[in-house]
Amino acid sequence: MAKSSKPISMREVAELAGVSIATVSRVINDNGRFSEETRKRVERVIEENGYIANQAAKGLREARTRTIGMIIPDITNDFFSTLALQAERAFADEGYSVLICNDANDAERGRHYLRTLISKRVDGIICISGRTTFDEHEVPGNVPIVYVDRFPERADEIPRVISEDLEGGRIATEHLIERGCRRIAFMTGTHSAQSVQSRGIGYARALEAHGLEADPALRIELEGRVRRFREARETLAGAIASGMEFDGIFAMNDVIAVGALLALRDAGIRVPGDVKVVGFDDSIYSSIATPALTSVRRFPEQMAKRGCDMLLSLIDGTPVELEDIVPVELVVRESTQ
Repeated sequence: MAKSSKPISMREVAELAGVSIATVSRVINDNGRFSEETRKRVERVIEENGYIANQAAKGLREARTRTIGMIIPDITNDFFSTLALQAERAFADEGYSVLICNDANDAERGRHYLRTLISKRVDGIICISGRTTFDEHEVPGNVPIVYVDRFPERADEIPRVISEDLEGGRIATEHLIERGCRRIAFMTGTHSAQSVQSRGIGYARALEAHGLEADPALRIELEGRVRRFREARETLAGAIASGMEFDGIFAMNDVIAVGALLALRDAGIRVPGDVKVVGFDDSIYSSIATPALTSVRRFPEQMAKRGCDMLLSLIDGTPVELEDIVPVELVVRESTQ
């Protein structure tokens, strides 16, 4: 049978398949009793005639749209793209479509996307935004929201899935100390999310535990919101030119760490001979860098799965724990050996 140029109705699907409208509905929603032969017959009619279920109308009847909103800070970042991909797959397995919004770490754009997603009547929102402030009135109480990886201030009652960022900062810095480093620079952003701030606390605590000072002069801050690879390279080059002395670098993520590696190479500084470098995320950049980059491994697949499970529970009205913490581990490579 040739596919029709005009989508057919559920009634017409039922007539062509020789079943009731109720049976077609059960097959489409995979709910209720029907034979495998009936399933194949209905699905064949649907495929041949291009039937598309009216999800909007279905959503109105069920008070659900079967859509999830997701706000991420930087789709070009390997960690966030992996997290988004895994979350989309997990929701798809549960019959949900996902609307992904990239706010580029811009607070106003993040607010705009939040309003847009709510206006589209999404069933829930996964928020990986880098916003450091949050107004509770922005999200109606009937729209479940879960933060993954980061969370803003004044959002203590919103469930979240995070990494052991403080512990990650501690073990990264302690590893550099164990490798003989005494003046360890911390490369971070000026408008860092809570997760990155926690890494900085871990960095400071490791130094203190070993009797070393967290010298403010060794804090190298990047101004930009995205594409920090080039900025990291240029900023560290400026610090080297100004005479800054350091023998180790802990970078807030692998993108910045790789930019640092290039700046060190440009300046003729050997890694790990003269300076040792540790990144964060254990992204694809860490293994393809030269030298290969020691990094704190996080687990975006686990974080995505736990965030999805948490949001689906909220959608179904099931209470959840406010915080779920995913462990991290250090992966040692050439940049510190």
